[in-house]
Amino acid sequence: MPHDPVHLAGQTFAPGTRGYGYLHVTTLAARTEVRVPFQVIHGAEPGPVLCLEGTLHGWEPMGAEVIRRAMLQVDPGQLKGTIYCLPLAHPFTVEFGGTIESAGQRVSPADNLDLNQVWPGAKKNAWLTQQIAHTLWNEVVKRCEYLVDYHDGTGACDELPVAFPHIFPENPPYVAGAGADGVDEDGVDYSLSVEHVSRINREMMEMAKAFGAKVIWRRQHPLNPRMLMGQCAINGIVPLVVETGGGGMIDEQIDASVTCTLNILKHLGMIEGAPELPERQVMVENYVVYRSLEGGFYQKDPQAKVGMMVKKGQVLGQVVDPVTSEVVEECTSPVNGMLISTRVRMPINPGGYIAHIADLDSIIWER
Repeated sequence: MPHDPVHLAGQTFAPGTRGYGYLHVTTLAARTEVRVPFQVIHGAEPGPVLCLEGTLHGWEPMGAEVIRRAMLQVDPGQLKGTIYCLPLAHPFTVEFGGTIESAGQRVSPADNLDLNQVWPGAKKNAWLTQQIAHTLWNEVVKRCEYLVDYHDGTGACDELPVAFPHIFPENPPYVAGAGADGVDEDGVDYSLSVEHVSRINREMMEMAKAFGAKVIWRRQHPLNPRMLMGQCAINGIVPLVVETGGGGMIDEQIDASVTCTLNILKHLGMIEGAPELPERQVMVENYVVYRSLEGGFYQKDPQAKVGMMVKKGQVLGQVVDPVTSEVVEECTSPVNGMLISTRVRMPINPGGYIAHIADLDSIIWER
């Protein structure tokens, strides 16, 4: 069945074609252009409209590689629907700055704002990060019915693919929270119908299961409208947050995540085939993001590898004084669970990531 071409950033993409380009945002003081790269795959037949977006935070760039590899396996002539790819959503946080955790930054060096705290952005009296969000939201995201938001274990940790559905609570208030300092509230009425909330929750959970990660962490509390996934859900776009890979490493987690990405396309009927699922999937309500209290050099226990089952109190590693070798902090698992991410970077500051641990005593669903 023929359908219309799509138009983006002055380009036209016919059915059954793939193309690339840039979204112009603004210019800097020396007139350097701020632009965001995109890829469009416009299927030969009509179908769902999906956005694959990564690198809201520059120290989490591995989603861009997952998207790149996955889209190489998509034939526009066989695709049903349209895929908009925004693999480097905030290029500024990739290009500039850097911390002990990574070469990139979580916040923009231009205005110290987090792109995941300013949606849907602004074009008047707006910081640069707000203008980026405004451009991405109005030019791309609003066109879509579904969105996958890719994150990773930063430059400090490697991470298994994991899905993070954050669903609306069963009863109001459905929305709460605010953005960063200096970001104006927009006065929008976020009153939502029960039918709207139920549909988004149901479809988000279906996407999370179809993604095919071994672990799904379900969160159910009011959504923050300043976060991309919250703004999507409020506006009827079904979002799914996922994390995978990290440490700036090209490793086996990337290809596993490509499979998970193609699972989403299969689930939505955009490409042929059934999702490739692991032998066992579990959904948990408790998920520990474990950070150090001390700084020093991190010495990981040789057994502490991603996917490993750990007992409460089991040693994951130690923070040591890099000169005296004194153990300044022993890091132990606070729960019985599975290591979803583990630290791969030796220097560590207080608050640095040690591991993500899925609490297997909090399983609420499994397949």
